[in-house]
Amino acid sequence: MIGAATIGGASAQDVAPEAAPETAEPGWRTIAPENLMMIETGKGPIVVELNPDFAPRHAERMRELAASGEYEGEHFYRVIEGFVAQGGLFDDMQILRWGPLKNENDRPYGGEGFVPLGNDDLFAAEVGHIGGFPVGRDEALGQEWLLHCPGAVALARNNDPDSGGTEIYIVLDAQRYLDRNLTVFGRVIDGMEHVQAFKRGDRAISNGVIQAPEQGEEILGLTIVADMPEDQRPVWRTMTSEGEPFAEHKRGLRVRDSAFFYRKPPEVLDICSFNTPAERVAAAD
Repeated sequence: MIGAATIGGASAQDVAPEAAPETAEPGWRTIAPENLMMIETGKGPIVVELNPDFAPRHAERMRELAASGEYEGEHFYRVIEGFVAQGGLFDDMQILRWGPLKNENDRPYGGEGFVPLGNDDLFAAEVGHIGGFPVGRDEALGQEWLLHCPGAVALARNNDPDSGGTEIYIVLDAQRYLDRNLTVFGRVIDGMEHVQAFKRGDRAISNGVIQAPEQGEEILGLTIVADMPEDQRPVWRTMTSEGEPFAEHKRGLRVRDSAFFYRKPPEVLDICSFNTPAERVAAAD
């Protein structure tokens, strides 16, 4: 397929959002409905937070794809154990109609709200969080970027850095060597257990593309919450990186001081070993 995108060398296939309403509890923020994407599958729903601050064109493309309805009936057609679940449009003519996007693999260094992880990282000069998203950055390079941690949602492409357009992938296990090479534009905040349940392909056969007559997990629907009737919209919130709840969450992971640990582990964290907590809340009356 000429439109088949690539991840990590393996073949397969600006509009500012309105401010999200604030929650009453300090240290949490409500996710704006235009940045909340629902992927319906037979295994269960997958809830994704888009990040237009790092990847505005990619967030907008997902809104457009959702509105078009073209994802319905498509599949996660390339799923590789310990790597990624890739899905989206599969027909060459469909892919060509949408056209490619210029990559948004990184942005200028110095974004507001960066909260350092607190220890060194193997891949980036600095790592931490902005808005709940894991971020790497390098002052010498003058760039910062979203990371390929589990649950990251990004756009597949061919060798040309600007060739992605319609096919997404969800990271199953950390793939940090892909950082700054492909555009991460979102993160799964709920439903990774459903992604992990998808049928796998064999990486030795067509680089993990699931072979006919079998098919990968069907995409039953792709919806942006802002496009739903207001009285039917789910409301999700996530911890803010700057707040005390998130700091306490990290401390609980970093400091293992229960009686079980008769040999105390070092007080370090891997940026990809934990997620920023998010939860569904009741909509306001």
